[in-house]
Amino acid sequence: MEGRPIVREANFEQYRKKPDFARAMNMEEPKDTQGKPLVSPLYPNPFDQLKQTGHHQWGMSVDLNLCVGCSACVMACQSENNVPIVGKDQIKRGREMNWLRIDRYYAASPKKQDFFQTFDSDRKEQFQSWIDDPQVVTQPMMCQHCESAPCENVCPVNATVHDQEGLNLMVYNRCVGTRYCSNNCPYKVRRFNFFDYNKRGTGPNLYWGPLRHRQEDEWDLLKMSKNPDVTVRMRGVMEKCTFCVQRIEQAKIAQKVKAGASGDVIVPTDSFTTACAQACPAGAIVFGNVKDPNSRVSKLKQQERDYTVLEFLLTKPRLTYLAKVRNPNPAMPDYVDLKEGPMTLQMYEQKNGSPFEDKESSSHTGAEKGKE
Repeated sequence: MEGRPIVREANFEQYRKKPDFARAMNMEEPKDTQGKPLVSPLYPNPFDQLKQTGHHQWGMSVDLNLCVGCSACVMACQSENNVPIVGKDQIKRGREMNWLRIDRYYAASPKKQDFFQTFDSDRKEQFQSWIDDPQVVTQPMMCQHCESAPCENVCPVNATVHDQEGLNLMVYNRCVGTRYCSNNCPYKVRRFNFFDYNKRGTGPNLYWGPLRHRQEDEWDLLKMSKNPDVTVRMRGVMEKCTFCVQRIEQAKIAQKVKAGASGDVIVPTDSFTTACAQACPAGAIVFGNVKDPNSRVSKLKQQERDYTVLEFLLTKPRLTYLAKVRNPNPAMPDYVDLKEGPMTLQMYEQKNGSPFEDKESSSHTGAEKGKE
């Protein structure tokens, strides 16, 4: 992670001393030419005023304490949103199509690692001592639905847009496949259809174009396996996580029908959820209306462990994470390496200092020593 706290974790004792350690790990705020901290983002959202009048404001929270990396959310997302299977050959070429991925971060004790070993090839690294006993952290990563989304401003045809409820949406029939949005996304969660995977299938048929297609019986079976509420995308179109917008619209329509002339069109609290949150066996993913203070997602976002990935970019994502808290056993032989904190925390401290110390006071003390 090169010192950037994408995943944040601490030991239980450290958490008790400083419950907001995750926010203390934020990177330095960007500054303007006059040295003042930037407040307004580089990509302003035209719906900042309209969102105040919206009935709902959707958001998500992912608890890294609960995530076990089972990938049930990945399979649920693929089934719900008609994400095609591209095959091993396309994956090797970097053309994966999963809207949601599980990032796995491996960390070892910095004391056992030499700086110059980081430049070794993968074939050499497997024989080094520091890699024998790594710590692993899993993190579900999907579209963050940034309120100041970098992808929206670079699209020449306005194919990726924002709505008044905080969703970053795709208009497939506008997209011409420039892939500017993918290049400008700091989270790398947008996918491009290099082929018509639904009609051609996987394997050599992909490269034959319209000269090859699935057999009729296979095509009929494939159509029955698709979710009729979600558009099947064609070649040359970008796609990404939509927070299961089809489920959101179904819940809103059902509430409008139920409300009738009463005008009570606000969806009841936690009455539905996304496919990934529904499939998660540990309940690590929570989705809901952040405008409702009684919703689960609102309460989770108020916790001190809540943090934003790459917050210094000022993209203001609607998806936030809850930092991981470990509780190592003092009787275990590896406790000597872990009592100072998890491996990722030790690697962070090497480059950025300890988040459990007051940065302002430490810098002030350093300045006073310099004067002396």
